[in-house]
Amino acid sequence: MLLTGPRSFDPAPFDDISYDLCTRRDDVVIMSADLSKYCQVVRVKNELPRQHLDVGMAEQNLLSVAAGVAKGGLIPVATCFACYITRRAYDQMMICMGTGSGPGTNQKTGPTNIAIGFTPGISNPARIHHQAAEDLGMVRAIPNARVIDPVDSTDFRAALDAAVDLPGLTYIRGHRGDTPRILDPEKFTFELGKTYKLKQGKGIGIIATGHGTQWALEASDILTDRGVEHSVLHVPTIKPVNESEIAEFAFAHNQIVTIENHQIVTGLGSLASEIVSDIGGGPRITRLGLPNRWAPGGTMDFIRGQLGLDAETLATRIAGVAK
Repeated sequence: MLLTGPRSFDPAPFDDISYDLCTRRDDVVIMSADLSKYCQVVRVKNELPRQHLDVGMAEQNLLSVAAGVAKGGLIPVATCFACYITRRAYDQMMICMGTGSGPGTNQKTGPTNIAIGFTPGISNPARIHHQAAEDLGMVRAIPNARVIDPVDSTDFRAALDAAVDLPGLTYIRGHRGDTPRILDPEKFTFELGKTYKLKQGKGIGIIATGHGTQWALEASDILTDRGVEHSVLHVPTIKPVNESEIAEFAFAHNQIVTIENHQIVTGLGSLASEIVSDIGGGPRITRLGLPNRWAPGGTMDFIRGQLGLDAETLATRIAGVAK
């Protein structure tokens, strides 16, 4: 499932992903709030203008209009920075997109609404106001919403392809810029809720999502060199998730570490803890991710170093848990 050989990158994955989707589906409308360039929606905007809609620098309006587009029978894909599309427009996401055709609906039928949040967590170099460290937990709290945190462009493309055929609200964390290629598109098949074992082993179990899965794999290489037994589970779907798969993985280990580009409050670590505690017993779970405090600004490598999320420190922290 993992690509082998030297790591390669997709420089602007969503530009091709959105263009390919729109050429196959003329009912898809890529929407922006004056951030087409920065969310890398250039080809659709220039070459397929009838499938591009910019509402201006108004994120709440973006989601309200998107919900109207959906009720008109089209499929809106609203794009913006994760901090704005969730925090600033949360009420519109919940009420306009999340309730489907109206209050009381169960979203098993009705319009399709997709929101993509780019530069989530510490992937944005600005601090605090641009860091969406709580978006997964926020959207996870919306009844019936789907929440997806892809690890790379292969995962991202497949998640969006699945979302356009699903009624109700789907929130996807987006990748822009140089995105590492990690999963082999010939061997990887995205299924909503499914988890993926990227490394099989004994010892400590590592559960990760999104950028956190990238970090987990970097730490995995170091742990392997140090002779620390471990396994890695990638969980792209935060909601709805196959709880039995997470439980089976967790109970096969004495210790579990979760890794995420999100606050350890309400994110993947909380999800894994809830699943295990509902069953009772089970392994100790150590949550690694963004602490419940403001992170500094800067490059992702810099911020990871400041928060103890760089590969070397992660490996040391995981090995410490394993003892």
